[in-house]
Parts: sequence; structure tokens; C-alpha cells
Amino acid sequence: MVRIAKYSDNSFIDGAIDIAAQYGIACVSMSAIAVKAGAPIGSVYHRFESRSAILARAWLKVKADFRREVASLWRADDSWSAVAALLGWCRDKPVYARFWLQCDAGPDFGGPLMPDLQAQVKAEQAALDACFLRCAQAGQNSALPMLPALRFLLLDAPIAMVKPYLMQNQSIPLCAEAILRASHDAVRAWAAETNRSTQLK
Repeated sequence: MVRIAKYSDNSFIDGAIDIAAQYGIACVSMSAIAVKAGAPIGSVYHRFESRSAILARAWLKVKADFRREVASLWRADDSWSAVAALLGWCRDKPVYARFWLQCDAGPDFGGPLMPDLQAQVKAEQAALDACFLRCAQAGQNSALPMLPALRFLLLDAPIAMVKPYLMQNQSIPLCAEAILRASHDAVRAWAAETNRSTQLK
């Protein structure tokens, strides 16, 4: 008779994401994950060799989801669609979004990773960077040639809008779209004018 495992890798990974989103990355521990999943701590260590490993797997899960649903839409000629997608992702998956906001500057898992897991982290970050690079390269021939402006539109402005609400476990207000759209259009108009002025010189 085949014995079905009572707990899965995903149940512990999701537990780590939930704890980090609610209390902060620093509060994620193997014992806290076990309590969250209602599992003995030995079951956690049976699947993950360390806190760093489970945090890395959590990071991979959230980052891959962000890349598929948001970063894959990054386009220099239609930057608003990506901004709207980011807002939608934060509203639909606030737990993922709160975890992502704590790790966006770069993964710090609090300890070393096994080589294969470290390679997965590097590959996921490279895939995300490639999304932005493709967008930036396409923007060289558009009205939005400047990397700072592109990053501001796609990431900096939306993050500044949603972060205070997400980190306080509040709903993102409906006016967020209007505020970001006004900022987005103003920056694009400025970039277009700057581009024209540069070409005339």
C-alpha cells in the first residue's frame, strides 16, 4: 500500500511566504513554518536542509509568478499595460506582493545555498533581468529611450503607490490607477519631448 505524504514541499513554502508577508522575513523560522503548516518540525527538515533553502524556494515561487504575470508584459511601446498588470497582481495576490516587496532589492536568505538551488536563483533573476533588458532595447527606438524613466514607469512609481497599503495589510485604493496613469502619461510625454529635442541637436 502506497503511503501518501501528509505534507508537501509547497505547504511549507507557502507557509514561509505567509509568515514573511504577515510578520516580515526575519520572523520566518523552521519552527514557525512547522506551526503554520500544523506539521512536526522534523517534516520541514526532511524536505529542506535549512531556513535559507526554504526562503530561496519561496523567493523562486513568487519571482517566477511575478515574471509570468507582470514582467513578461514589459514593453517600451505599451508600458501602461504592464503597470496595470502590476496593480492587478498586487490586488489579486497581496501575500505574494508583500513577500516580493521585502525581497525585490535582492535575495538575502540569511545563509548559503546548495549549488543547485543557488543556480536556480541566479537563473530566475537572469530571466527577470532579461525581461527588462528586452524592453529597454526596444525602447531605444521609441519615445522612451532612457533607462531611469523606464524603470520609474514600470517599477518605481507603482511600488511607491502600492507599498504603504500592502505593508499595512490594507486594500490598494481604486484611485491608484488614475494617479499612476497621470504620472505615467506625464513621464512619457516628457520623454518624448526630450527625445525630440535630442534628435534636433
